Amino acid sequence: MKANRLISRLTLTILLAVSLIGCKEKEAITVDQKQPATVEELGQMNRDFAAALIAKDATAAANAYGKTASLLPPNEPIVTGRENIKNYWQGAIDAGLIDAKVKTIDANSDGNLGYEIGTFTLKFQTEDGTIITDIGKYTEILKRDDTGRWVSIYGMWSANETH
Repeated sequence: MKANRLISRLTLTILLAVSLIGCKEKEAITVDQKQPATVEELGQMNRDFAAALIAKDATAAANAYGKTASLLPPNEPIVTGRENIKNYWQGAIDAGLIDAKVKTIDANSDGNLGYEIGTFTLKFQTEDGTIITDIGKYTEILKRDDTGRWVSIYGMWSANETH
């Protein structure tokens, strides 16, 4: 009987210790997430996004956005939700997208919210082989997701000119 009580107490003590350690780790993550992000960290979202477009992977491109994010494309209605964003970028891929480049101009954060502004170059190849280049600028409102990764919650862009 004493052995059973000892085992029960030992098991309870171990479970309590593991729970407390888990709470401390979660607390540490929350504290770290309140630290300002670097320009490099904030710009990673768009670099990953551009790489996904080049790879013709609309799902990966959409995963650069939060689940309830919105795109505000020029001269088009707002596109809301990751699945709709995926369909939007699949349309760009299907339209002949062959290259995507982004360059961060400025980025900053305060806690779990941030922004990035930059420039982009998109290249499309038409059915007859003509290359159309879209050059412009963008603004992203960013938020850390549950894993600590920066994702866009609002993205807006406009073209400078088309070649």
